[in-house]
Amino acid sequence: MAKSFPKQNRPIATKTAASTKKTSQEAAPYIKQKQDYLFPSIIAIFAFFLYANTFQHGYVLDDSAAITENQFVQKGFAGISDILKVDLWHFANHSYGYFRPFSLITFAIEHQFFGSNPHVSHFFNVFYYALTGFVLCLLLQTLFTKYNKVIPFFICLLFIAHPAHTEVVANLKSRDEIFSFLGIISTLYIMLRWDGDSKKTYIIMAMIICYLGLLSKETAITTLLLLPACFYFFREKTIMQSIVKVLPILAMVVLFYIHKNIVLGPVEDASFDEMNNYPYVETKFLSSMSIFAYCLKILVAPYLLRYDYSYNLIPEGAFSNPITLIGLLLFFGLLYLTIKEIMKKSIWGFALSVFFVTFLPAMGFVWLRGGIMAERFLYASSLGFCIAVIFLFAHLFKLKLEEEEDSTVSSANSSFKFLLADKRILLLVVVIFGLYSFKTIDRNKAWKSNFVLFSTDISSGNNSAQNNRHYGNELLERAIAEKKDTVQKMKDFNESLKLLHRAVEINPRFGEVWGDLGRAYTDVKLIPDSCLYFYKQSIQCTPGAYRSYNNMGIVYEAMQRYELASYFFNTAFMINPTFTEGQKNADRIRTQFGIDVRIYPGGEDPKFAEFQINPVLK
Repeated sequence: MAKSFPKQNRPIATKTAASTKKTSQEAAPYIKQKQDYLFPSIIAIFAFFLYANTFQHGYVLDDSAAITENQFVQKGFAGISDILKVDLWHFANHSYGYFRPFSLITFAIEHQFFGSNPHVSHFFNVFYYALTGFVLCLLLQTLFTKYNKVIPFFICLLFIAHPAHTEVVANLKSRDEIFSFLGIISTLYIMLRWDGDSKKTYIIMAMIICYLGLLSKETAITTLLLLPACFYFFREKTIMQSIVKVLPILAMVVLFYIHKNIVLGPVEDASFDEMNNYPYVETKFLSSMSIFAYCLKILVAPYLLRYDYSYNLIPEGAFSNPITLIGLLLFFGLLYLTIKEIMKKSIWGFALSVFFVTFLPAMGFVWLRGGIMAERFLYASSLGFCIAVIFLFAHLFKLKLEEEEDSTVSSANSSFKFLLADKRILLLVVVIFGLYSFKTIDRNKAWKSNFVLFSTDISSGNNSAQNNRHYGNELLERAIAEKKDTVQKMKDFNESLKLLHRAVEINPRFGEVWGDLGRAYTDVKLIPDSCLYFYKQSIQCTPGAYRSYNNMGIVYEAMQRYELASYFFNTAFMINPTFTEGQKNADRIRTQFGIDVRIYPGGEDPKFAEFQINPVLK
């Protein structure tokens, strides 16, 4: 049990022969200190202003499925009870077993007071990120009590400014990442700060915060490993003593998974065989090594960032692929170093432990499902990287990191003396922080809208089927919006077709893109045969492509083939009961013509004699 000391009389650590042999990189004994809020406040202010240029941004990427097209979020307070009962992607007609209601509830609350206002939501995203920086600095001060407070401040500076975080902060849907990590570090802070306190209030508070983190994103489960690691490295606990400390958090994890199973039940519609987002099913391990190499590159040199890493931007892993071999060497080399340093209880062991533990969910996504990488997977992992970087600088410059032991010296004076002692580390941190900040502010601009994001990243995304599709669709939407046949309209239309064809060239089974091509010939240049051909291709590749069914209904309605129109409208709604447009179209045909067809009238048109491929209606 940690001893509690009076606030004014912090004990001076007694130097022993053993302690004098410790290097500045070894984890130090715990000394409970009065909490300092100056540096955490500075970190929060920096974080806020780094992302202030996102306040005028709109909804981007999956924000539509999470916010604007989420009917429960759009209900405000009235939809919260329903949000607590469904999968995250409920309104996208998918069930991946992702129970993450907390961030959706905050979006519902914002909608209740401000309506569909992305600027307000972006403000809150930045506020939560600034709060994360504040709590993280408090946590690191609590861990690194033996060290000068400049050290956790420097670590937080690099963490807050790291450009790999732009996706998390600038993309509203990724608020679940912010809340999950905030839940992790808040739980660690409370459990460590008040370890040994006779009041049980703090443990209960930590348990509640941990549960909210789990309700944000399942990655908060990493608290189970991070908490005992903190006690092991910084509280001089044995492994068993450290494990005992985590039992209250383990109870919350068990409760969460019971809660999740009751709400969602077994996952039945997990389309993990879809090539675009799960391209590594046959080469899971080797592909994970390639992804590991790419992730380390982004952490060290985040100069080229993207919103999308889907098929086929990062080719499958193979022993003949140099990137895979580099990833293998780095992964097992760092893993060996981690185990070695853990046994020594060194700060390197802690930094590497934080990196690997928080990176496990991302690696698991590839190992277990063959899924793709995303920059948001590096959000929590970058903390371990930043800790390692600062202590590496200190090791190279042979700096004395220990806090001033004279109780008459203020924390501010101690920090000032530390900075004056050797300005090299200050200069390096300022340079890196400046470069990171410049890149972060510049990268934020790309997240202003879908059009800006997709057009910015297409320069490095020629091999990404998704990037070609997204940018092609944005140009298509612009062509559709132009009512007159202007030169610009046809230019956008032709460029859109070029990009969409490039997408299906990369991935011929990309059903949504075939549907997009059909829409191009429906909404811009109506050519019924072309429309039907592309929609048929879409449905053959993706039987659940409800929008393609609906659009075929629109084409048949224009051709006055009302029985077929009714069938395709009904089918779209049956595939996705939340797709109200399909229901409205079917109701219109029923009201105007008295037609309600639910079984394909195959004998009517020989062209579609073999078109009965909808598994929903078999």
